This record gives sequence, structure tokens and C-alpha cells, in this order.
Amino acid sequence: MDKEELKGFCKTEFEKLKSLASTLSSFCVNEKTYELKETAAMGAFLFSVYQGVERVLEQLLIFDSLNPAQAEDGRAEMVLKKALELGIVPPELNSSLAGYLAFREFFSRSYVTDLNALKICGLARNCEQTVERLEKEVLEYIDTV
Repeated sequence: MDKEELKGFCKTEFEKLKSLASTLSSFCVNEKTYELKETAAMGAFLFSVYQGVERVLEQLLIFDSLNPAQAEDGRAEMVLKKALELGIVPPELNSSLAGYLAFREFFSRSYVTDLNALKICGLARNCEQTVERLEKEVLEYIDTV
């Protein structure tokens, strides 16, 4: 993949992520009691958003000749850590993304009945801004490599 293909890949992924984040934020209404199916749907959307973020970061690492697949144990944490080390993700954005990563890990290892709608909404409220900020950082990074 060359630089222009990488940029096209990232732009396509970010369009999908922004759509997911927008839909997710529409679920969260102040002082609402959520049914289990609504909580499960919000969790699935949030999980998908971080999966897409990880897909973008992995592709950038592969472009930089780093293979995230080599580290199966803790691979997700390694991807975010390498993105921080390479300057793809600044520290304050890394802190936000770490919260989404923590949710992703929890979601993948929990029962749907363990999900907390209020905690999901806390992440969901900042999701659109986080995705937009990451898109800006990623595209700037691609322009500099």
C-alpha cells in the first residue's frame, strides 16, 4: 500500500467511524432508564468504533513496517502504545482512546447483562469528537511520513 492508498483507506474508515459515532450519540438521552437491548446496542456500537480505530492504527503501523500481529498477547495495547510512541496519537488523545480500549476489552469478555448504560453514554458523548480528533492526527501523520 502506498501513501495515497493509505490515506484513502483511512478516509473511508473514518467516514464509517463518524457514522457509527453519530448513531451512538443519538442513543444517549439524559436521565433515561435503558432497556437491556438498548444497552447491548450501545455497547456494540462503541465496540465497533474502537475496532475501527484499531484497524486504522494497525494499518499505519504496517505502513511504518511494524507488524502488530507479531504481538498476540496484549496486541491491542501494543497498537495504541506504538501509535503514541510514533507520534500518531498525542498523549491527551491517547488517554481518551485508552478509555475506549478498556471498554472494548471489557465488552469482549463480559456478559451483556454486565454492561452499564450510563458508563457507555459517558464514552459515547465524547465519541464523535474523539474520532474527529483522531482523523485529524492520522491524516497529519500520513502527510509527514
